[in-house]
Amino acid sequence: MDKNELFSTLAGLAKQAYNTDIDIKPETTFDELGKGSMKMIALTSMIENELDAEVTVTEIMNMKTFGELVDRVAEEVEE
Repeated sequence: MDKNELFSTLAGLAKQAYNTDIDIKPETTFDELGKGSMKMIALTSMIENELDAEVTVTEIMNMKTFGELVDRVAEEVEE
């Protein structure tokens, strides 16, 4: 899966988890999405189920942008 496909997949999962239809870009912040812990738990669960990549809620809470999440998941998917 290339990075564009990964970004599209993660953006779709984030839209579901955060129940939003905003246009997600790499520079979109988690504050813009609505930084709720329950939403982050849903997102991490979706990432694990769909992409077999494990990212913790704590990791996401320390990320500033959506692009950081894409980079982090890309590391997991490549392994």
